Amino acid sequence: MIKTSIRILGFLSICLLLVTAPRQYARAQEVIASYQTFYDQLAPYGQWVTDPQYGDVWVPNAEPGFRPYATNGHWAMTDYGNTWVSDDPYGWAVYHYGRWTYNPYYGWVWIPGSEWAPAWVSWRSGEGFYGWAPMGPGYEAGGSYAYPDNYWIFVGPENLYRSNVYSYYDNSRNYYFIQHTGYMHEMYEGNGMRYNYGPRPEMIERETHQPVQVYRISNAREVGGSRISGNSVSIYRPAINPASERTSRPANAIRATQPIGRPQEISRGGEKEQPAFRQEIQRQTPQTRFQNNNANPGEHEQNMNNQPANNGTRQQHFQQNNPSTRSQQYNSREPQYNNQPARQQPEPSQQQNHQQGGNNQQQMNRPQQGQQQRPQQTSRPQPQKETNRK
Repeated sequence: MIKTSIRILGFLSICLLLVTAPRQYARAQEVIASYQTFYDQLAPYGQWVTDPQYGDVWVPNAEPGFRPYATNGHWAMTDYGNTWVSDDPYGWAVYHYGRWTYNPYYGWVWIPGSEWAPAWVSWRSGEGFYGWAPMGPGYEAGGSYAYPDNYWIFVGPENLYRSNVYSYYDNSRNYYFIQHTGYMHEMYEGNGMRYNYGPRPEMIERETHQPVQVYRISNAREVGGSRISGNSVSIYRPAINPASERTSRPANAIRATQPIGRPQEISRGGEKEQPAFRQEIQRQTPQTRFQNNNANPGEHEQNMNNQPANNGTRQQHFQQNNPSTRSQQYNSREPQYNNQPARQQPEPSQQQNHQQGGNNQQQMNRPQQGQQQRPQQTSRPQPQKETNRK
């Protein structure tokens, strides 16, 4: 009788595993989306622009003073690390995929990407402050970067997780902070993911003598801003098929009248004014914009399919036999500022596949599409500890 009961219990356990395992796997993989999701969902909130170097990029209809990872959102510590919780309806996309760059004519520009992360930023620390800056095109996680000084935002640890964190930023001290802080190399690597983790909870707790709440990330069912409820942060985070970039196109994208080029410094007072591009868009009627976008039917498609194969163009990454994701395109050109090297040479342990700019570029060995699995939410990633360097 006892043996029979044991057999029955064992059989029921196996059945339970078979029933629940596919559901857990589905939640881990979430939904599959394409680049067309970016193009369609972000269109009401900005203008898509076709740039000869970066391809289709997005310029938000943002108010003067807008900054990515600064306005209309805040930081929260989650089981994936420091996560940007955005109030913007498009925040699910532009703060968790792709890269940002700044051009005085366009303002802040978002370049789509297929890899998800809690935030694509670089981190610095020192003098009792923490700083972060949006990662630009040409950069991957784990290195040291030559961003313009005024890309960085610095606050004290006691203010890092405040809902109005940007109001504690003093831009007049940026040069001082740049000179007295070093890059943080706290990384998360695993399950096909690699991103900058930022300060660990124990670091903030040690400096503030206050506990840091760690939220669990849950998967939102619909696009929109992030939401905190109880001990979880709800974010829409589909798995983007990188191959879909070849067949997806934004509707009513306009050709760039000026090339975006490398990231440039934010002009003094520039954040308090609407960029010239945004002012021109606002002056045009919808009918005028439609005529401009379709003045030469088929030209947009022709431009995208027949671009010269030079450094930094999308054409290099659209070869059928190239399994690379768009994240490799970010490495296609190394930005430089003031004729200085684009970035400091990271140690081999930090970025084994570091590349040089120019025509001798090399593709980073990124995981194949089938290997890019999301980490299970039931376990908390442990960042790799590395020594800060100045």
